[in-house]
Parts: sequence; structure tokens; C-alpha cells
Amino acid sequence: MFSYPSALVDMLDPLKVWIGAFLTLGIYSLLYQENPIYRFCEYLYVGVSAAHTLVTTFANTVLPGIQVQMIQNGQYWEIIPILLGCMIYFQPFKTAPWLARYPTTLWVGYYAGYALTLRTAVPLLTQVRQTIMPVIVVVNETIDVWGSFNNIVFMASVLLVMTYFLFSINGLQGRSERMLQFSRLLIMVAFGAGFANGVATRVSLLIGRLDFLFSDWLQVY
Repeated sequence: MFSYPSALVDMLDPLKVWIGAFLTLGIYSLLYQENPIYRFCEYLYVGVSAAHTLVTTFANTVLPGIQVQMIQNGQYWEIIPILLGCMIYFQPFKTAPWLARYPTTLWVGYYAGYALTLRTAVPLLTQVRQTIMPVIVVVNETIDVWGSFNNIVFMASVLLVMTYFLFSINGLQGRSERMLQFSRLLIMVAFGAGFANGVATRVSLLIGRLDFLFSDWLQVY
């Protein structure tokens, strides 16, 4: 591990804050319009992320595979997946992009076969089992009214949504059509909740950046 003098670290702290503030304002400048500063920050973010992924993959996967599995344990066959993984980096080269197709093909085939195994069916069956709830909830030999109501609403919503996808036939009239409309309403409520959760996540990130700007950079509080 490298160690740096504390004086150097203290001197670099303000520089790191100014760089972070510049990059933050540069990213949020897209709210006004696209500009060269935003593109610079975007390309810098993509490049740093790609470099971090490359270094982390080498340090956590390739290097332990060579030092531990191959040298210490004698499992020299692991050079094959290491070489296949390295072949993916031939994609940018114009003369040998076909080398990157072999590991991509193997990955696609592996995950396609993985999706057909019981490892993916078991979580689905678990979700089905968790959907089946008791209509009457009994707690300490007394009926839990709120819990029973919650289970009834949950199971009714699941059945209505399944009915919509299984029996959404054009031309349905009367009660069936009204039932499908209510099912669509439930689906839109679920989509709205997911969208609101995503917006809340972005707002929390925005609050964190504003806290950094006003606290660490401007030192307003």
C-alpha cells in the first residue's frame, strides 16, 4: 500500500472539492442545454468507469486466478477462460473484431441455458407460493381484520392483473370490459409506484449533490 504525507493530503483536499464541484455543475448544465462542458464531464465519467471496471476485474478475477488457482493449486486449465475474457477487448480493433465474438457467443449461450434450468424456475415458484396467502389471518387466536383485508386486496389484485393478460380480448362488453379497465388501473398504479420510486432515488442523489455543493464547496453551513 502506498502512503502519502498528511501535509500533501491536506493540500489536495480543497483541490478535490473544486474538481467535484466543477464536475457536478458540468453534469447538471445539461438541464439548460447540451454544451461542451457537459460532454467533457460525460466522456470523463464513462472513461473513468471503464478504467475502474478494467482494473477491478483484473485485480479481483484475473490476478487471483493466475496466482492462486494456476500457480498455487496447479489448475492451469483456467488460462482458457482468462484468454477468452481478454479476447473481448479486441472489439475496438478494426483488424480483429471477430475475436471478440467468441466470448460473447459463449456468454450468450451460457446464460440462455442457465435461464432454462431450475435455478430460474425456483425463484418463480417461490414468488407464486408467496402470492398464495390466507384469506383470514389469525393472530393469537383472534382474527386480524387489517391483515385479512390486506391479503384479500393483494390476491384480488393479482387475479385481476392475471385476468387482464390472459383474457384481454377485443370486443368484450359489460362487466368483463369494466373488470379489464379496473385491471389496467391496477397495472398503472404499479407502474406509477415504480416510477415514483425511481424519481425518489434520483431526488435523493440530487440532495446529496446539493449538500456537497453548499456544505463542502461553498461552506454555507
